[in-house]
Amino acid sequence: MGQQQQPRFLAVRVGDLVAVQACGDLAVDWWLGQVIHAEGGARCNANSLFQIACVDTGVIRTVNADAVIEILTAAAGARSGAFETAHDHSHQRQRPGQGNQQGDRHGGQRGRR
Repeated sequence: MGQQQQPRFLAVRVGDLVAVQACGDLAVDWWLGQVIHAEGGARCNANSLFQIACVDTGVIRTVNADAVIEILTAAAGARSGAFETAHDHSHQRQRPGQGNQQGDRHGGQRGRR
């Protein structure tokens, strides 16, 4: 007997572009979306639910993990602005004297005349 292949949804990660099997009375069989959140199961970390943003409409849908048909583009190495981690901007650092300002918002001290 051959080795049993793992379901595709187990390899899905946040940021992946995936094909999702449509459900309900939709006129299409599948749709494309980008995974924005993955939720693991209660007993293990295997994917059970995804929040996926539809690339055509922008609608965010929560889908069962087994509705993912295929991973079209893996997020590994590719970074989108929406999924990048926060980074330090030197122009946003607090300058000396800004941390403990006293007085009104224009820099003056209260009660002075």
